[in-house]
Amino acid sequence: MNERGEGQVEPDRRDTARRAEVVRTVLEEVVHNSVPFITIETITKSLHVSTEAATRIIERLVSAGLLIEAREGIWIRVSP
Repeated sequence: MNERGEGQVEPDRRDTARRAEVVRTVLEEVVHNSVPFITIETITKSLHVSTEAATRIIERLVSAGLLIEAREGIWIRVSP
């Protein structure tokens, strides 16, 4: 629940199950299936998410040490 205004509470409208599914799919492709590279456009088109959502997914995977940006707009898996 999110608080809004003066003590009013609104339900959280984010679909957390869908978010988790999208992140799992990206991890599966990049880490386990060894997709050679990934782009924001690839995530956007294949998983039907916004550019902003795809960007956040990439940023989280980079900060987790799973991806590095090989060149502008193209990320690759970090070798174990």
